[in-house]
Amino acid sequence: MIYTVTLNPAVDRILFLKEFHRSRTNRLTRSLETIGGKGTHVSINLKLQGVTSIALGITLGENGKKIAGLLQGWGVEARFLHYDLPGMESRTNFQIVEESSHISTMMTGRGPLLPADITDALFKQLRGLIRAGDMLVLTGDASNVEDTAIYSRLTRAAVELGGRVFLDASGQYLREALKSGPYLIKPNLEELCHLAGRDLGTEGEIIAALRELDSYNIPMIAMTWGGNGAIVKHDRDFFRVHPIEVETVNEGGCGDAFLSAIIAGIEKKMDIEQMLKLAASVAAATAESEATVGFDPARVGQFMQRVVLDRIL
Repeated sequence: MIYTVTLNPAVDRILFLKEFHRSRTNRLTRSLETIGGKGTHVSINLKLQGVTSIALGITLGENGKKIAGLLQGWGVEARFLHYDLPGMESRTNFQIVEESSHISTMMTGRGPLLPADITDALFKQLRGLIRAGDMLVLTGDASNVEDTAIYSRLTRAAVELGGRVFLDASGQYLREALKSGPYLIKPNLEELCHLAGRDLGTEGEIIAALRELDSYNIPMIAMTWGGNGAIVKHDRDFFRVHPIEVETVNEGGCGDAFLSAIIAGIEKKMDIEQMLKLAASVAAATAESEATVGFDPARVGQFMQRVVLDRIL
């Protein structure tokens, strides 16, 4: 079974306007409301690829109930730990999408700080679920948890039970988890620069930085590179995944889509090259969608024929 964990889920309010102007009244052309939180996005994108997962996490108050309902509306099984506590609500994020330039700007809430007894309950739930061969996806904001080792502790717990962990985190949350045994990490360029302790600009510099992580024995590292595609290290092999040119409507959520396709590819026992072509195609289809999650599955099949993938020697 595949489990996704979202420590800080949200309701995403997406606001569309022609062009954003500071210090002026900006009139919206339309708006929509969807679910926020990287783990929930992975579960939804897996569902669209015909792969079943169970979404775990922590929700609070009325917003939390709305989040669970939005997820179930996509046909994803949700087993969130829900709490109704005074003054505590799952967060709301806002995204501004400028239709003239397709530039999107995200403004995220921190979310209430979770007390230790709530995160302890999540650990207990995970230990009761994870079995050998299961996949656990740990991804997204964890600023509502004081313990920067939270992802490291969750990874260790899953690995001890025979699970494989797919980690998409940043800052100290990522650094702390490197030595805990994840199967995959998915830094973006900025996050890889943070791990390397220096700026990285060229393909060669990025590959050198990825090789420096060999001591952690992480089987797969997928570094997403925005409009430049991705560089993926799989065991000792390196691949450059070139981006597919599309008419971008909303670039938010493409990284989550890329990760979901890698997981789907593993579940479907694809070889590495087919898996990466799928990841590029799902990310491209997501960029065409106006929401931060979801895509047209028919477009994925069309894009698969257009992916340019290079094995780097």
